[in-house]
Amino acid sequence: MKKGIAIGGNILVDYLKQIGFYPAEGMLSPIRFESMSVGGCVSNTGISLKRLEPLIEVLAIGCIGEDHAGDYIKETFKKNGINTAGIQTLNDLPTGYTDVFATESTRTFFVNTGASKQFGFEHIDFDRLNAAILHMGYLLLLENMDSADSECGTVLAKTLREAQKRGIKTSIDVVSEDSDRFREIVPAALRYCNYAILNEIEGGRTVGISPRQSDGTLIWENLPLICSALIDLGVSDCVILHSPEMGIWMDSKKEWIGVRSLNLPNGFIKGSVGAGDAFCAGTLYGLYNGLPPDDMLRLANSAAAGCLSSEDSTGGVGALDDMLKLYKQFAPEDDLWKC
Repeated sequence: MKKGIAIGGNILVDYLKQIGFYPAEGMLSPIRFESMSVGGCVSNTGISLKRLEPLIEVLAIGCIGEDHAGDYIKETFKKNGINTAGIQTLNDLPTGYTDVFATESTRTFFVNTGASKQFGFEHIDFDRLNAAILHMGYLLLLENMDSADSECGTVLAKTLREAQKRGIKTSIDVVSEDSDRFREIVPAALRYCNYAILNEIEGGRTVGISPRQSDGTLIWENLPLICSALIDLGVSDCVILHSPEMGIWMDSKKEWIGVRSLNLPNGFIKGSVGAGDAFCAGTLYGLYNGLPPDDMLRLANSAAAGCLSSEDSTGGVGALDDMLKLYKQFAPEDDLWKC
């Protein structure tokens, strides 16, 4: 029987600079705190998942360079109990890295994907892949995986199809970028996707439905429409969208439920890096363990909130019981938003 969760995609080092505010072009903002940590989909989601449940088997899949940053990533993974057998070292490219400039409410990324840009179908040993779920991210930041494939549309779509042929459930995550590439790249993967876990901006841009008004206000009624359109593009099991205000789940029959985010007190938030990945980790835990959708969203919202309590991308995520206690402490009075 297949077990555990494999997470493939971007493996990076984050150089985090916590700033008070993001300045206008040509202006200055002081750096309040800086650190080095692992980053990218594989690192953030994998470590958050292990912090929630240390006994769950997590396999990292991706490419790094033959350098100090690559060594740092492998050492960090091993310390957190993540299986590194799926990581390949390339000697012609450096380990990818991100300069992250984060305020209390937002973050901006400057990325050199390095070895991750070469990560492709050929770097996954499907014959030895014994996972129940293969989660891949981030689409739009995986140059090789995002490239065209004559049969499936993209190399990533081909990868997901191969996993499904072998009885492995597939899941994707997308990077947030200011471009029109969503509708060019993401739909191919959705046709071979059991679970799509995206934020409201990524989902909206993929299907051409705006989740927010021009002033940034969430258009609540558009979230189910976005989920429905993603289902129509081929997602076979469920779509999960997350936003600062809430998480929403919709299945293939288009039944859905939403759970509002925690009411966090002033001063609780120390950083915003990795919150989406922490939400994704909570969702993957729930999918893997068969949690009801509302409980899965509560856990995912709590993991994201826990992440916000730390300057780095994983330090604030705690054990499952701790995250459930956090939810009870800061849960909104009426947390469900139902159809």
